Amino acid sequence: MSVLTAHPIGQFRKNPNFYLMYDGFWFVFCAAILATFWATGFTPLIGTPHWSWAVVFPVLFFALVWAHLTIHNCTHGNLPHAINRIVGEILGLMVVVRFASWDIIHMRHHKYSDDRIKDPHPNFPSFWKTVIHTVINVEAQLFQQYFDVWGDTKENRAKERRRAWMSYGTNIVLVAVWAWLLGPWFAICVFAPANLLAGLFVIHFNWSTHNGEAAKTIDDMRPTNLTGTYYRIGNKLFAGIYAHKMHHERPGVFNPAKALARGEASPESAPGQYESMA
Repeated sequence: MSVLTAHPIGQFRKNPNFYLMYDGFWFVFCAAILATFWATGFTPLIGTPHWSWAVVFPVLFFALVWAHLTIHNCTHGNLPHAINRIVGEILGLMVVVRFASWDIIHMRHHKYSDDRIKDPHPNFPSFWKTVIHTVINVEAQLFQQYFDVWGDTKENRAKERRRAWMSYGTNIVLVAVWAWLLGPWFAICVFAPANLLAGLFVIHFNWSTHNGEAAKTIDDMRPTNLTGTYYRIGNKLFAGIYAHKMHHERPGVFNPAKALARGEASPESAPGQYESMA
């Protein structure tokens, strides 16, 4: 039962082989599904392109954004204790990145928020530079997290390289499972781009709530609570994600915008809070 409820970051700190074993499990699990599909002659659930996919796409995009947001809350234990890990794992498969990656990287983000060296996704004035750096930097920060806990040795560097290759392989077989299950046309035309846009949305939310826009003129990227019509709508749709300064102050709150409205912490924002998209 502890495996089903313990946070990956906690297991990572107790077992130097946790991440390799974790990805190894999902690799074997996904490979077994593919083997079952092949042995049974499984036919994909969805066939050739259809006009209805234009309607499905925004619904799926919305659902995938919510998957990321729910995983985020799972990393902070904001769901009932018994289901945090289970929900996080299921949704992690949907967004491909898997729960352990979310958990370990996000805890590091909170510890080193906006440290351009140690934060897994620090901000830059350019959003697209932030996107590129985030994609590249996450793997480097997983390496560094391992070295911080278990030591930066020649043996550990070799071990992390093996773990990285296992992670890449797991991503490949997981994507293959979705492609076979949903059908190649739907996977290419709907599932993959919706997942990509959902990931970009999450990066943009982190960029904007760490003063990304203001960083063009002010090099201050502390968390901030964003205002304006766009952000108020975003808070309604996505459980208060733009009240991000409040989230860093009260990470155990599921909807930080509601906590901000109740005055549970000081409402002042970091320098550079802006009213764009009003």
